[in-house]
Amino acid sequence: MNKIEELEKLLRTDVLVEVNEEIKALDKLISKNKDNEDYKIELDYMLDVKKFYDEVLLHIERNQLSLEDAVNILQDLEDMRAEDDEV
Repeated sequence: MNKIEELEKLLRTDVLVEVNEEIKALDKLISKNKDNEDYKIELDYMLDVKKFYDEVLLHIERNQLSLEDAVNILQDLEDMRAEDDEV
């Protein structure tokens, strides 16, 4: 499996699943706490994250994502996982 295929699999089976779950959880929190700006800011951020990764998948499907970009995105995801594990 090359790095582009690895990235596609990771996005579809892990990253976007987690992002979508987080968006649903934030929607529920916002519906219960309509005045909480922190939840709204976090939701906006997660929606931007989802949009970015959806665009990456689109580029993969159109064969427009370079190997270098795929490697960089995979490295960023790995770094984010490492940060999450530290917390």
